[in-house]
Amino acid sequence: MNKETLRSSFPATQQDVSNLKQTATDAVNDLGSTASVHASKVKSQVKDLVGHFQDEGGEQLDQAKGKLLDVVNSIRDYASERPLVCIGVAVAIGFLIGLSRRSSSRG
Repeated sequence: MNKETLRSSFPATQQDVSNLKQTATDAVNDLGSTASVHASKVKSQVKDLVGHFQDEGGEQLDQAKGKLLDVVNSIRDYASERPLVCIGVAVAIGFLIGLSRRSSSRG
């Protein structure tokens, strides 16, 4: 049997195959448009989320900077009011570090 004989023998099958191809093409196109819509929604939600994190992070960073500045100012005030105490503490810490290094190098 040649191709023409086969085609004439199965016209309903050819139509079914053609319908199947069209259905598959429509399904792929539908899936593509659906995926595009969902991707657009996700993109929008991610933008909103990033904006929220930037706002929150900026506020928390400003608060942390303010607290750090308060601590630095308190230390500066304490050191300027009690310079001898600070020098004594620094000498004591240096002495303890020296002792610990000396004992660890013997071991």
